[in-house]
Amino acid sequence: MKRTPRMGFTLIELLVVISIIGILLGLLLSAVQSVRSAASKLACANNLKQIGLAAHAYESAHGRLPRAWEEVPSFGPLPGSINWMVNLLPYLEQEALYGQARQAYFTQAIGTITPPHTGLTTIVKVYTCPADGRLSQPITDDKGYTAAYGSYWGVYTSLLKFEGFERVHPIDGAMPGKEPVRFLDISDGTSSTLLIGEKIPLGKYLAGNWYANAITLEDLMAGDSISSGISSSMMSTNLTRIGPCQGPFRYGPSRVTNPCDATHFGSLHPGGSNFVLCDGSVRFIAYSAVDLMPALASRNGGEIVDVP
Repeated sequence: MKRTPRMGFTLIELLVVISIIGILLGLLLSAVQSVRSAASKLACANNLKQIGLAAHAYESAHGRLPRAWEEVPSFGPLPGSINWMVNLLPYLEQEALYGQARQAYFTQAIGTITPPHTGLTTIVKVYTCPADGRLSQPITDDKGYTAAYGSYWGVYTSLLKFEGFERVHPIDGAMPGKEPVRFLDISDGTSSTLLIGEKIPLGKYLAGNWYANAITLEDLMAGDSISSGISSSMMSTNLTRIGPCQGPFRYGPSRVTNPCDATHFGSLHPGGSNFVLCDGSVRFIAYSAVDLMPALASRNGGEIVDVP
């Protein structure tokens, strides 16, 4: 009886097939990762677009841009102030949360307890970039503070410069603190001046939460906090050290594994970060433009510079 030969693979053929499948899977995973990265960058830009439109609506209603913080009565050891993200809530379809926050701030100091400050642990999706997975839920740090953190900070100043203990450079950003800024004050042009940009939050000691400009004096003096709770930030500085972090502190890539990246503007997107300008437009600015960023951060420095 004639036997029919059995068809099969040799070991070499099998290894070649496995290698090809591995290469195809690697290419597929790389493509999926690229798509996810592009989607999170776009979602982040859309958030900033909404925030920029809200800032323009606020300016129309109040005759000025939202201030980085607004002082309110203090009822305890922490400073009493409401930041721009709270004051923009009515223009982001968050009227109820805004009313609750205002009432809470005029009732009790911010602290480690939530009531009446339920907003401290409330996630506001438009204030979080999806690239930072930490921010999809409140974060509890090693001291027991629980808060919802945000991804976007106002531009406080182009340069924070000191000689000894004296600040010697004007605070010249579009969101310089409690001082009001009008569009008319932006002599460099609204299309050439940064308003708000991406900056990863520390996620500890209330530093970088969206709800409150608050940080305990104990944490601040101990140097545990490398980034205060204030919701606007410098673009550059001549400081060589902030808390445990060594400078320079300039626009650049960020990592959630490096707490010192919370000291400067930057994102988890490859290559750059999203910013909303004072005219409401959103631009993705590459890290290679680092030397141009102080000029873009200044509202009235007289620089002639195009957004790259």
